[in-house]
Amino acid sequence: LSDASEKPRSWGNTYLFAVLALVAGLVVVAWALWARAGPRKPGFSLSPAGISHRWVREVLIPWHEIQAIDSIDIVTKMLSPVGLFTNGPSLLYKYSFFYGVTVIVVSRQFYESRLFVRSAFLRGPGWKANFIPDGEVVRVALHHEVVSVPRDELRRAVETRWQAFRHQKAGASVPASGPLRPRPAGIAMGESPKSLPAWQAIQIAVLSLGIAACLANLAGLWQLGGQAAARDARARAAAERQYWQTSQKRMQEEARQRAAEDKRRQEENEAVLRRAFGR
Repeated sequence: LSDASEKPRSWGNTYLFAVLALVAGLVVVAWALWARAGPRKPGFSLSPAGISHRWVREVLIPWHEIQAIDSIDIVTKMLSPVGLFTNGPSLLYKYSFFYGVTVIVVSRQFYESRLFVRSAFLRGPGWKANFIPDGEVVRVALHHEVVSVPRDELRRAVETRWQAFRHQKAGASVPASGPLRPRPAGIAMGESPKSLPAWQAIQIAVLSLGIAACLANLAGLWQLGGQAAARDARARAAAERQYWQTSQKRMQEEARQRAAEDKRRQEENEAVLRRAFGR
């Protein structure tokens, strides 16, 4: 027989946390697919009027405000709390590298008056990878991954429009650019970012099936060869613990009742003796 004082393993809590983790995984996968398929605006888009840049708020950067266009490599340091637990405090920060990023150069005055966000919380950790101050100018990064096009194609598209419209001041008429054509929501250029590569689709499908299989296993819909014996052993151990706990509580209750009965009888005997010899 097992010792009743031994603390039982909290299988219930283990199953609870496992189920919560698996359900959270399914929710994250579903949210990611919904966010990818739903109508969303791109981080930036090009038009004859300028570049519509979206970071916290949407700001139009007119072509005449752009002083130059260049391609640079960006290295930025970001806080990585996971590194504190995996690699120690020395790797609390991680470096992110972006190569061949197309950047537009604007004046610091334009940056501070139109683009800069005063709240550090709203700016977020990726601000330094998108806005790079350099003296009296600021480089604004246009990451090609955001619009799903190669870096060279994005550089040519931006530079071509800048050369065509940079001498056009605000309020000037925009040259005709042909009839307007319907364009899918949220696409700036290139292929639709809603399209899911085959390898990513396979990964998501395998992950979702694995989570569903684990949930079904925890629910007892199917089990491996040794799981039935292990579950029976845990059930017997739990029943045994329950029996001993119930027996212990019953014995404690009986002892308490006997003590109360003995005390009552003692008080009655003392009362009888006081009446008999108290005169």
